[in-house]
Amino acid sequence: MASNRDILNAQRFNRQRLVMAFVAGTPGGREVEPSGTVRPLVGGVAVTLVILLVAFVVGRFTSSLPDGWEDSTLVVVRDEGTRYVTIDGRLRPITNLASARLLAESGSFQEVSVSADTLDGIERGSRVGLEDAPEELPGSDSLVSQGWSACSTTSTATSAFLGTSPQGQAAADHALVSVEGTIYLVAEGRSHEVPAEVSGAVLLALGLDSEPVVEVDATWLNLFDQGSVIEPFTLPEAGTPADALASTVEDAVSGMLLSVTDTSGEPRFYLVQDDGTLARLTEVEVDMYELGNPEVQAREVSAADLAQVATAEAGSPRDWPPVLGAGVGEGQSVCAVLQVDGSGGFTTGLGTADQLGDGGVSVEGGTGALVRATSGGSAGTVFLVTDAGRAWALGGDPVDTLQRLGYSEEDVASVPSPWLALFPTGPELSSQAVWEGVAQQ
Repeated sequence: MASNRDILNAQRFNRQRLVMAFVAGTPGGREVEPSGTVRPLVGGVAVTLVILLVAFVVGRFTSSLPDGWEDSTLVVVRDEGTRYVTIDGRLRPITNLASARLLAESGSFQEVSVSADTLDGIERGSRVGLEDAPEELPGSDSLVSQGWSACSTTSTATSAFLGTSPQGQAAADHALVSVEGTIYLVAEGRSHEVPAEVSGAVLLALGLDSEPVVEVDATWLNLFDQGSVIEPFTLPEAGTPADALASTVEDAVSGMLLSVTDTSGEPRFYLVQDDGTLARLTEVEVDMYELGNPEVQAREVSAADLAQVATAEAGSPRDWPPVLGAGVGEGQSVCAVLQVDGSGGFTTGLGTADQLGDGGVSVEGGTGALVRATSGGSAGTVFLVTDAGRAWALGGDPVDTLQRLGYSEEDVASVPSPWLALFPTGPELSSQAVWEGVAQQ
């Protein structure tokens, strides 16, 4: 039997062994490694994700209608796509998104997605909404105000583009087009009719006799301002002595065409007017004057000969293009391009594109336009254009209609009214129109 001394020594040994285990390591000689901070952190994140996932799943299958759902709410049935608009606590199938917004009180529209079970027990009503109204609406940040163009096609119908461009589009200076047999010279934003009785001679004089004449429809031509007819012109009192030139130009008479070579070596042409003044002519005006006066030949004079003579406007229309540059090539489409000048005004430029086969409307997907069709002023009907390639006029109070559709007046851009004629139109959009349909049911 162990003595008290043996027991005391054993206790001291165990105490020393325990102290050494804490200070120097385990009895087996292996160091006790302190646990790191990464493992607990990862575990905490994992637990958090599990909690969030559970909350999402619970919310997914236990959805409910929000407060105030009884009116001005678009309810979408999850996994089905069925859409209802709420009116006085009843679910009414809705034709399209535009109608749902127009039925809602201004500023009160809300959209909610719920499961079919959530709608159990709620009274249903008949289908409401405007037929043929926009199915979807572009967001205010997806509205475009530039990128309008319209091109001819092989079928004569016009192909319109908004926010996108036809393939191979390039700039052009002028084009010859025809509408129902009448030829027009289009240049510098204007269309100039070429009378049928002189069209051959005019095109020959202008050097356009070999250029293709592209057939277009009247809708395309109306995108350009109507200019003066291009035809030969004369002076009514030609042959009257020009006393102001008598001392420098021999036998000077009205109707005489004078040529002065400038410092660059290019000729400048002046027409002696009936009152003895001089009118400088452009290349096109010279061609038309010589065509109308075959016997006239330009006389070369010096700048000094004309220094003391007053200048005036020519007898020809002043909106003719001064010179004709690059035209439209064979097999190309001719395009009208809406341009905004530095003052905020509009001009219609000219371009070409690869040949287009059919007419139609192409709008960049997901975009649209909110425009006021103007005729030079600030007034005009507001239209909504969507990527469906159609335009809808906003009726009723335009400001109220804009707000109901989720827009503001700042979103509206101005566009010349002929451009809206390129788009097929739908029914007028207004709260009154859609509520009239509800009242009739």
